[in-house]
Amino acid sequence: MLITETLTIRGLAYSYAHSPQSSVFADLSMHIHQGEFISIVGASGCGKSTLFKIIAGLLEPTSGEIDFHSDVSNSTRLGQIAYMPQQDLLLPWRTVMDNCLLPWELKRVRSKQESIAQIRGMLQRLGLAELENAYPQELSGGMKQRVAFLRTLVAGGNLMLLDEPFGALDAMTKRGMHKWLLELWSELDKTVLFITHDLEEALLLSDRIYLMTGGTAGGIQEFIVDLPRPRHYKQNYEPRFIALREDLERRLYENHTY
Repeated sequence: MLITETLTIRGLAYSYAHSPQSSVFADLSMHIHQGEFISIVGASGCGKSTLFKIIAGLLEPTSGEIDFHSDVSNSTRLGQIAYMPQQDLLLPWRTVMDNCLLPWELKRVRSKQESIAQIRGMLQRLGLAELENAYPQELSGGMKQRVAFLRTLVAGGNLMLLDEPFGALDAMTKRGMHKWLLELWSELDKTVLFITHDLEEALLLSDRIYLMTGGTAGGIQEFIVDLPRPRHYKQNYEPRFIALREDLERRLYENHTY
């Protein structure tokens, strides 16, 4: 099977303009293959969200290279990579359908009717078909995250950046979200970069995990998750999962990243 790289990062560094001596991260290199699910973990402030903004084209790195391998002949990554930030950012005065139509309003690469049909199909798959005309304040936390995820899907692109999408959810809601995300990811053949502080979440979802340190020491460490798919919560209690959990936590503490 031919394995192709979707994203390649070499020697990336970022410092704030007002304080170039204070490095958010430095010497960061990683490679992401098509169709992979990759989690990024590390202590708060190590630059995970900043990294996502750089990948999405919202920020420029201080140094280093980013190669995004896209079918679109465009020199910029901005608008080609789907990015879901930590907050759902749903507009309270717009219905679920109207919130999901925002990417179409910005790009208009197809007809509005085609976009509405696509959104309705996805609402059905996400169990939200009856909420097309509901407003964000009428939705639970899990529903809001599913709508925000759908809006990210509608934005298009084979690479999706998900920044702690389930961080504010309770344990049971989060478990349900993991189940449908894994099912949807396997069906859509998307490449996913996923930020989380939850080590069990990272192990359950990911093919590989990158451990970020941040600061001038910089660097990033790869952690391979050699668990069989499809994944399910019963694996959390199996010896191999427990051993991986202990190894991941040990590496995080040894590198002062968690």
